[in-house]
Amino acid sequence: MKKRILFGMMLIGSMLILQTSCDKVENPIKPPVEQDTTIFPGNWADYPEPVWTQNANSNRNILLEDYTGHRCPNCPQAADEAKLLEDNNPGRVFVASVHAGLGGISSFQETATDCGLPSNPENKYCTQFYNDISLAYGNAFSSGFGFIGNPMGTINRTTPTGPTSMFLLRNAWAGRVSDVLNANDLKVNIQAQSNYYASTNGFYLHTEVEFLEDLTGNYNTVVYLIENDILDWQDVNSYDSLYHHHNVMQDCIDGLPWGRTISGGTETGNKTYFDYSYKLPSGKTNEDYHLLIYVYDLDTYEVLQVIKHEF
Repeated sequence: MKKRILFGMMLIGSMLILQTSCDKVENPIKPPVEQDTTIFPGNWADYPEPVWTQNANSNRNILLEDYTGHRCPNCPQAADEAKLLEDNNPGRVFVASVHAGLGGISSFQETATDCGLPSNPENKYCTQFYNDISLAYGNAFSSGFGFIGNPMGTINRTTPTGPTSMFLLRNAWAGRVSDVLNANDLKVNIQAQSNYYASTNGFYLHTEVEFLEDLTGNYNTVVYLIENDILDWQDVNSYDSLYHHHNVMQDCIDGLPWGRTISGGTETGNKTYFDYSYKLPSGKTNEDYHLLIYVYDLDTYEVLQVIKHEF
């Protein structure tokens, strides 16, 4: 079973002041949290502390969450649109394919009931693409957000005309993407560093969140584990056994679908640091995945910034 452990802030006290003496930093000391030190193939005392430089990014990026299912015949068209928007906006638009429907699981996400039996010799629809994280989102967004079924998607979970405008049909994605990119309203910056160890097939992730404006409210950081590509069955108004499922959201690396609370203050220049550890599934390596790290408003769900990180 995957080991999901978030360990607390490492850059605190005098070291934090030393590294960011020109920045306003209000990071409270966190209680100690267990660290998966077995990922590091050596003496844990030798693990390198991250050193941060000033984040010069000036662009607000987009998280496009494509709510999909492997039994959904119209979903491949939506997936093609998502990939096109990502390809046409490199480094600005990032896709997470979220296998969830209304209430979590609909008929589009279900796996076959005869897997491994003679009645299903090719194990059609036997891969479980949904997970605890996607089901949490499917449940949470099933009422009041405009989610009426697959395929639909969110663009930074923006709601320009109210909560019910969060979910869009695929033909409206490009317009919403264009609106957000053109506004380029960047309020939060994110940086990430990581260390992957092939011998233990695990990694450590370190993130920095910096507020560029004075904000009120509550904000959380979430880290998606995204599988780059899976060849498997998909309903395409027929049956495709070698369909490319791109950017499949497989997990949050701390197991928390709603993320960790940013506690370093939300005024201009304030920074919060989180550190994570994660072991990848057996048979997979870091080349099979990337991470999407984002900050969102806990009250509105809007994503203020997202970055892609390869580890």
